[in-house]
Amino acid sequence: MQRTTRNWLPPYLDPAGFIPRITETRVLFQWPPFFFPEFLGKVIAFLQSDDARKMGFEFDYRRILPCTWKCSDESLFMVPLSLLAYFGANVFPKGLIGARFNEQSLGAAVHHGSINVDLGGSHVGYLPGERGGSFGYIWRPQQKEFTSDCGYLTSVFTPFASVYQDASQNILLFRPQGSKVLASIPNEFLQPNWSSHRVKLLVDIETFTAGQVEYRDDTTFTHTTVARSLFYVHPEFLQGLDPRDVEPFLQEKPTPIGRFLSPKYFNIFDTQAPLDQNGLPRERLMLYMKYIVAPKYSPVSLKAAIVNTNLEHNRLTDTLRSPEYTNYSFACFTGIFMDLFDHEVGNYYNLFQPLSITIKPAGKKSEVELTPEEIQFRFARLNPAEPRLNLLDMTGFKSVERLVERFTFKPGRFEEFSHHNEVASNGDEPQT
Repeated sequence: MQRTTRNWLPPYLDPAGFIPRITETRVLFQWPPFFFPEFLGKVIAFLQSDDARKMGFEFDYRRILPCTWKCSDESLFMVPLSLLAYFGANVFPKGLIGARFNEQSLGAAVHHGSINVDLGGSHVGYLPGERGGSFGYIWRPQQKEFTSDCGYLTSVFTPFASVYQDASQNILLFRPQGSKVLASIPNEFLQPNWSSHRVKLLVDIETFTAGQVEYRDDTTFTHTTVARSLFYVHPEFLQGLDPRDVEPFLQEKPTPIGRFLSPKYFNIFDTQAPLDQNGLPRERLMLYMKYIVAPKYSPVSLKAAIVNTNLEHNRLTDTLRSPEYTNYSFACFTGIFMDLFDHEVGNYYNLFQPLSITIKPAGKKSEVELTPEEIQFRFARLNPAEPRLNLLDMTGFKSVERLVERFTFKPGRFEEFSHHNEVASNGDEPQT
């Protein structure tokens, strides 16, 4: 009889259930990000272009209401300033903490402007480094220390990431002499009652293993401790790895599975997660949590920002299709904000990686949407419009090239945040 751990999963994690794909990190970061004010200049140029007119968009400064849906973190200070500078109008907030789109804000927004230009998405701190830099933290001059960024998203994924890290270091692979490769798995990752955590990680033994190792009196390696179970590793798991990565698992000495515990081979859930009337978690990130805590090409904090942005962008565009907004025009620019602190100027600045452009003309319920590739192609041909107000006087930043060149991340090339919070002797800036 085939054993399984899937019977312990909540219904919303049924492996047979479908969940939509999220934009891949590899797709999104094929290109370097934009300095946010430069991107906004190209937004203006695009909205005034023939391309936008063919999509049904009519540009009129007098009727445009610039809007944001983003977190309220001070590290995003450049975003509202830039919108004010380029549109010469007050910025209408449509976002909540954690870059959640506030659906209730839309009725008020169209009352203030019949053309809504939305700039939105999640944000993540970035610390430059020669090996791709690190994500998830930023220097806070008020506190004189590094702290998480975005703090809200970090609070959501950290309990799951901690359990995943524990599993990745304690699931051990080895090959005893004369045997196949075996996996020694702590029982807490096989049956929920063995774990004292509210967050449970369960190894999917149907995909990861090829049967349990039976106890044999005369074979020492089958004599497991009381808190572990022993399985044969499924051949497909080993075949999917680079031969150099398989080598440590072919030794008699047990080796942690580490980052090779990929989403295919486990499920993770919060036993106390509040559910809605459909039995789905109210925190929609829960459905994607195993992809967030075990990403292949990005750090956890960046992956969380990408997933959350996808989900909230969908909430925005879904709301726009409501009949009460048919007569209004929307231009939505969605992406990931990367926050950096510049010690020369003594302030934050923001880079932006566009994920989607959505144009919904007035009088229509449907919209035109551009992919990351289409955005890059169209924007490469545009000269950015000039701001209507002097942005340099407001921010103090002069060299755009220097700011963008500090971003060295490539998919799969990044560092983990570690010991960056040693401060200089004057107590004002970190030693970097």
